[in-house]
Amino acid sequence: MTDPVIDFYDTLSPFYKENMGWDWVAGLKREAEVLTQFLNRRMESEGPYKLLDCTCGTGTQAIGLALHGHTVHATDLSPGSIEEAAKEASTLGAQMTFGVANYFSLEESISDTFDVVLSCDNSIAHCVEDGNLVTAFSSMKTRLTSGGLVLVSLRDYAPLIEEKPRFTSTHVEDRPDGRRLAFQVWDWEDGDRTYRNHQFLIKETDGEYNVHHFETRLRALRRDEMLAAMEEAGYKNIRWHTPEESGYYQPIVTAYNK
Repeated sequence: MTDPVIDFYDTLSPFYKENMGWDWVAGLKREAEVLTQFLNRRMESEGPYKLLDCTCGTGTQAIGLALHGHTVHATDLSPGSIEEAAKEASTLGAQMTFGVANYFSLEESISDTFDVVLSCDNSIAHCVEDGNLVTAFSSMKTRLTSGGLVLVSLRDYAPLIEEKPRFTSTHVEDRPDGRRLAFQVWDWEDGDRTYRNHQFLIKETDGEYNVHHFETRLRALRRDEMLAAMEEAGYKNIRWHTPEESGYYQPIVTAYNK
Protein backbone atom coordinates (compact mmCIF):
# COMPACT_ATOMS: atom_id res chain seq x y z
CA MET A 1 0.00 0.00 0.00
CA THR A 2 1.35 3.43 -0.92
CA ASP A 3 1.56 6.31 1.54
CA PRO A 4 -1.07 8.97 0.65
CA VAL A 5 1.14 11.81 1.91
CA ILE A 6 4.04 10.66 -0.28
CA ASP A 7 1.67 10.32 -3.22
CA PHE A 8 0.36 13.85 -2.63
CA TYR A 9 3.81 15.45 -2.73
CA ASP A 10 5.24 13.19 -5.42
CA THR A 11 2.46 14.27 -7.78
CA LEU A 12 2.32 17.93 -6.67
CA SER A 13 6.05 18.72 -6.67
CA PRO A 14 6.59 18.94 -10.47
CA PHE A 15 3.86 21.62 -10.65
CA TYR A 16 4.70 23.54 -7.47
CA LYS A 17 7.16 26.15 -8.66
CA GLU A 18 5.24 27.07 -11.81
CA ASN A 19 1.86 27.44 -10.15
CA MET A 20 2.49 29.18 -6.83
CA GLY A 21 2.00 32.65 -8.25
CA TRP A 22 5.21 34.34 -7.14
CA ASP A 23 8.84 34.77 -8.12
CA TRP A 24 10.05 31.57 -6.51
CA VAL A 25 13.79 32.34 -6.62
CA ALA A 26 13.33 35.84 -5.19
CA GLY A 27 11.00 34.37 -2.58
CA LEU A 28 13.40 31.69 -1.37
CA LYS A 29 16.20 34.25 -1.05
CA ARG A 30 13.93 36.58 0.90
CA GLU A 31 12.81 33.79 3.25
CA ALA A 32 16.45 32.78 3.84
CA GLU A 33 17.33 36.34 4.82
CA VAL A 34 14.41 36.55 7.26
CA LEU A 35 15.11 33.14 8.78
CA THR A 36 18.84 33.85 9.14
CA GLN A 37 18.18 37.12 10.95
CA PHE A 38 15.68 35.36 13.19
CA LEU A 39 18.12 32.53 13.96
CA ASN A 40 20.87 35.01 14.78
CA ARG A 41 18.60 36.46 17.46
CA ARG A 42 17.71 33.03 18.89
CA MET A 43 21.11 31.27 18.79
CA GLU A 44 24.03 31.89 21.14
CA SER A 45 26.28 32.88 18.25
CA GLU A 46 25.74 34.20 14.74
CA GLY A 47 25.83 31.80 11.82
CA PRO A 48 26.43 30.31 9.44
CA TYR A 49 24.79 27.27 10.99
CA LYS A 50 24.65 23.58 10.29
CA LEU A 51 21.00 23.02 9.35
CA LEU A 52 18.66 20.10 8.74
CA ASP A 53 15.49 20.98 6.85
CA CYS A 54 13.50 17.81 7.53
CA THR A 55 10.48 18.76 5.38
CA CYS A 56 12.24 20.50 2.52
CA GLY A 57 9.65 19.87 -0.20
CA THR A 58 11.00 21.41 -3.41
CA GLY A 59 13.56 23.41 -1.43
CA THR A 60 11.92 26.77 -0.76
CA GLN A 61 13.71 27.28 2.56
CA ALA A 62 16.62 24.83 2.25
CA ILE A 63 18.02 26.14 -1.04
CA GLY A 64 17.79 29.76 0.06
CA LEU A 65 19.54 28.98 3.34
CA ALA A 66 22.33 27.12 1.50
CA LEU A 67 22.77 30.10 -0.84
CA HIS A 68 22.97 32.25 2.29
CA GLY A 69 26.07 30.35 3.42
CA HIS A 70 24.66 27.77 5.82
CA THR A 71 25.60 24.09 5.67
CA VAL A 72 22.30 22.44 4.75
CA HIS A 73 21.13 18.86 4.61
CA ALA A 74 17.61 18.71 3.17
CA THR A 75 15.27 15.75 3.57
CA ASP A 76 11.66 14.92 2.83
CA LEU A 77 9.54 11.78 2.85
CA SER A 78 8.67 12.39 -0.82
CA PRO A 79 11.31 11.15 -3.30
CA GLY A 80 9.66 13.25 -6.00
CA SER A 81 10.08 16.42 -3.96
CA ILE A 82 13.72 15.62 -3.27
CA GLU A 83 14.31 15.08 -6.99
CA GLU A 84 12.79 18.47 -7.80
CA ALA A 85 14.71 20.20 -4.99
CA ALA A 86 18.04 18.72 -6.11
CA LYS A 87 17.42 19.93 -9.67
CA GLU A 88 16.66 23.46 -8.46
CA ALA A 89 19.69 23.49 -6.17
CA SER A 90 21.94 22.48 -9.05
CA THR A 91 20.43 25.15 -11.31
CA LEU A 92 20.96 27.87 -8.70
CA GLY A 93 24.43 26.68 -7.67
CA ALA A 94 23.49 25.82 -4.09
CA GLN A 95 26.02 23.52 -2.38
CA MET A 96 24.02 21.17 -0.15
CA THR A 97 23.07 17.55 0.39
CA PHE A 98 19.76 15.71 0.13
CA GLY A 99 18.10 12.56 1.39
CA VAL A 100 14.74 10.86 1.77
CA ALA A 101 13.59 10.68 5.39
CA ASN A 102 10.40 10.71 7.44
CA TYR A 103 10.27 13.25 10.26
CA PHE A 104 8.72 10.60 12.51
CA SER A 105 11.97 8.57 12.38
CA LEU A 106 14.86 10.82 11.34
CA GLU A 107 17.33 8.83 13.41
CA GLU A 108 16.80 5.84 11.10
CA SER A 109 18.06 7.75 8.04
CA ILE A 110 20.37 10.46 9.42
CA SER A 111 23.34 9.89 11.71
CA ASP A 112 24.60 13.47 11.90
CA THR A 113 23.47 16.18 14.34
CA PHE A 114 22.75 19.84 13.60
CA ASP A 115 22.65 23.28 15.18
CA VAL A 116 19.13 23.79 13.83
CA VAL A 117 16.38 21.42 12.69
CA LEU A 118 13.60 23.20 10.85
CA SER A 119 10.25 22.33 9.33
CA CYS A 120 8.38 25.14 7.57
CA ASP A 121 5.31 25.78 5.40
CA ASN A 122 2.85 23.98 7.70
CA SER A 123 4.36 20.53 7.08
CA ILE A 124 3.81 19.74 10.76
CA ALA A 125 0.04 19.71 10.11
CA HIS A 126 0.43 16.22 8.63
CA CYS A 127 0.54 15.07 12.27
CA VAL A 128 -3.15 14.19 12.12
CA GLU A 129 -3.31 11.47 14.77
CA ASP A 130 -3.04 11.90 18.53
CA GLY A 131 0.57 11.38 19.56
CA ASN A 132 2.00 12.23 16.13
CA LEU A 133 3.31 15.62 17.28
CA VAL A 134 5.27 14.17 20.18
CA THR A 135 6.71 11.49 17.90
CA ALA A 136 7.78 14.09 15.32
CA PHE A 137 9.32 16.48 17.85
CA SER A 138 11.12 13.63 19.63
CA SER A 139 12.55 12.50 16.30
CA MET A 140 13.73 16.03 15.46
CA LYS A 141 15.33 16.29 18.89
CA THR A 142 17.55 13.26 18.19
CA ARG A 143 19.19 15.18 15.33
CA LEU A 144 19.99 18.30 17.40
CA THR A 145 23.29 19.09 19.05
CA SER A 146 23.20 19.94 22.74
CA GLY A 147 21.76 23.43 22.89
CA GLY A 148 20.47 23.13 19.34
CA LEU A 149 17.25 24.77 18.17
CA VAL A 150 14.15 23.34 16.54
CA LEU A 151 12.17 25.79 14.38
CA VAL A 152 8.71 24.98 13.06
CA SER A 153 6.39 27.26 11.10
CA LEU A 154 2.68 26.62 10.62
CA ARG A 155 -0.61 28.28 9.79
CA ASP A 156 -2.29 30.36 12.47
CA TYR A 157 -5.21 27.98 12.90
CA ALA A 158 -6.97 29.85 15.73
CA PRO A 159 -9.10 32.09 13.47
CA LEU A 160 -9.49 29.32 10.88
CA ILE A 161 -10.97 26.95 13.45
CA GLU A 162 -13.55 29.60 14.27
CA GLU A 163 -14.34 30.44 10.64
CA LYS A 164 -13.98 26.95 9.10
CA PRO A 165 -13.29 28.32 5.61
CA ARG A 166 -14.14 26.12 2.66
CA PHE A 167 -12.36 28.09 -0.08
CA THR A 168 -8.91 29.61 0.51
CA SER A 169 -5.33 30.23 -0.67
CA THR A 170 -6.41 31.68 -4.01
CA HIS A 171 -4.42 33.44 -6.68
CA VAL A 172 -4.77 34.29 -10.35
CA GLU A 173 -1.79 35.20 -12.51
CA ASP A 174 -1.85 36.27 -16.16
CA ARG A 175 1.32 35.24 -17.99
CA PRO A 176 2.45 35.60 -21.62
CA ASP A 177 1.93 31.85 -22.08
CA GLY A 178 -1.47 31.75 -20.37
CA ARG A 179 -3.33 32.24 -17.12
CA ARG A 180 -2.55 30.35 -13.92
CA LEU A 181 -5.07 29.80 -11.15
CA ALA A 182 -4.59 28.10 -7.79
CA PHE A 183 -6.94 27.60 -4.87
CA GLN A 184 -7.76 25.19 -2.08
CA VAL A 185 -11.07 23.67 -0.97
CA TRP A 186 -11.22 22.45 2.62
CA ASP A 187 -13.59 19.73 3.82
CA TRP A 188 -13.66 19.86 7.62
CA GLU A 189 -13.74 16.59 9.57
CA ASP A 190 -13.93 15.60 13.26
CA GLY A 191 -15.56 18.91 14.20
CA ASP A 192 -12.63 21.30 13.90
CA ARG A 193 -9.66 18.95 14.31
CA THR A 194 -8.81 17.83 10.78
CA TYR A 195 -9.69 18.72 7.20
CA ARG A 196 -9.25 17.41 3.67
CA ASN A 197 -7.19 19.88 1.70
CA HIS A 198 -8.03 19.81 -2.01
CA GLN A 199 -5.37 21.73 -3.95
CA PHE A 200 -6.40 22.81 -7.46
CA LEU A 201 -3.88 24.08 -10.02
CA ILE A 202 -5.25 25.28 -13.33
CA LYS A 203 -3.20 26.15 -16.41
CA GLU A 204 -4.68 27.99 -19.41
CA THR A 205 -3.20 27.60 -22.87
CA ASP A 206 -4.87 29.23 -25.89
CA GLY A 207 -8.19 29.40 -24.08
CA GLU A 208 -8.13 25.78 -22.92
CA TYR A 209 -7.92 25.05 -19.18
CA ASN A 210 -6.04 22.04 -17.79
CA VAL A 211 -6.98 21.18 -14.20
CA HIS A 212 -4.80 19.31 -11.69
CA HIS A 213 -6.22 18.20 -8.35
CA PHE A 214 -4.22 17.01 -5.32
CA GLU A 215 -5.67 15.90 -1.97
CA THR A 216 -4.24 15.43 1.51
CA ARG A 217 -5.45 15.36 5.11
CA LEU A 218 -4.19 17.91 7.66
CA ARG A 219 -4.76 18.74 11.31
CA ALA A 220 -5.74 22.23 12.44
CA LEU A 221 -3.10 22.49 15.14
CA ARG A 222 -3.75 24.74 18.09
CA ARG A 223 -1.02 26.73 19.78
CA ASP A 224 -1.47 24.87 23.08
CA GLU A 225 -1.16 21.51 21.26
CA MET A 226 2.17 22.53 19.76
CA LEU A 227 3.65 23.82 23.01
CA ALA A 228 2.44 20.85 25.06
CA ALA A 229 3.89 18.35 22.56
CA MET A 230 7.27 20.09 22.60
CA GLU A 231 7.29 20.05 26.38
CA GLU A 232 6.42 16.34 26.43
CA ALA A 233 9.24 15.68 23.93
CA GLY A 234 11.71 17.22 26.40
CA TYR A 235 12.43 20.65 24.90
CA LYS A 236 13.20 23.75 26.95
CA ASN A 237 12.55 27.48 26.47
CA ILE A 238 9.59 26.85 24.16
CA ARG A 239 8.26 29.99 22.47
CA TRP A 240 5.59 31.00 19.96
CA HIS A 241 6.60 33.88 17.67
CA THR A 242 4.08 35.91 15.69
CA PRO A 243 4.88 37.11 12.15
CA GLU A 244 5.09 40.64 13.54
CA GLU A 245 7.89 39.52 15.84
CA SER A 246 9.81 37.22 13.49
CA GLY A 247 9.24 38.85 10.11
CA TYR A 248 8.27 35.44 8.70
CA TYR A 249 4.94 34.94 6.94
CA GLN A 250 3.69 32.24 9.35
CA PRO A 251 3.85 31.86 13.14
CA ILE A 252 7.06 30.16 14.26
CA VAL A 253 7.55 27.88 17.27
CA THR A 254 11.06 27.44 18.64
CA ALA A 255 12.51 25.29 21.41
CA TYR A 256 15.94 24.13 22.58
CA ASN A 257 17.53 20.74 23.15
CA LYS A 258 18.84 21.42 26.67
